[in-house]
Amino acid sequence: MGITLGGRRRTAAYAATFALLLGGLATGIAQGATGTEAAGTPVPGTVVVKEDAHAKVLTADASVRNKRDLVKEVREHRAETRKAPKTPAPAGPAQAQADDGGGHGDQSGFPVRDQWLTSSKSERITVPGAGQGELTAAGSSFVKVPFMEYYAIFTGTSSDVAWLGGRPFNADSIEHTDSWRIGSVGAPFWVVGAPQGAAVRSTGSLAEASWTTSVQNNWYSEHAYDQVAFYPPSQDDYSNVFRISHSVTGTFQFGSSFFTVTSQDRSYS
Repeated sequence: MGITLGGRRRTAAYAATFALLLGGLATGIAQGATGTEAAGTPVPGTVVVKEDAHAKVLTADASVRNKRDLVKEVREHRAETRKAPKTPAPAGPAQAQADDGGGHGDQSGFPVRDQWLTSSKSERITVPGAGQGELTAAGSSFVKVPFMEYYAIFTGTSSDVAWLGGRPFNADSIEHTDSWRIGSVGAPFWVVGAPQGAAVRSTGSLAEASWTTSVQNNWYSEHAYDQVAFYPPSQDDYSNVFRISHSVTGTFQFGSSFFTVTSQDRSYS
């Protein structure tokens, strides 16, 4: 779908959306806190190793011995979060709606295209000189997309990757990546609010933010991130998003061997 919005209505939509995107950008690092906000409620057994105003990186506490129970509890909390009502794509001011006849978000009766992207994947591996076990990756992210599909905002992202084998109990290292991606038509999109240190790229056909962190001598990694958006640079630019996706990848090192598991979900368009 192309954009056929009137200039004033689209300007109002941009103003409302940027207010949502740019609020609260102050950051600060805190080390050593406990508990996870992956689903809005702390899950015992996790330790926050890095945190700022928008992101958390967590691992498993050394006291945790039952890996599957911890992963199950985190994912159950994540599922509970998805049941909560979500704010729809931002609306423009009421006057703009009245003057221009609607067409943005759901304020005019058009359906928004907001949805949860959820994924999970597991892989059986054999660690050389040790034993067999399972790698898992799972995540969810709520994507807000207006009816005319000219931007995408990912909110409430939560993901985890885990080694569920017993020998060895921990991986030497875990690289954990969340990737938010859109296909695009028209002017290259701005990527607004990507995590600190994320790799960002944008062309006329693709925009992506990939956030990678690492933990050492552990079996578990978890991410929580509040919001990243893909937005056209000008109200006058023709623009359209499609192939909207969120993926989670874990790369586990055992000695000189590396193993990877990836889960992904993609929207309807």
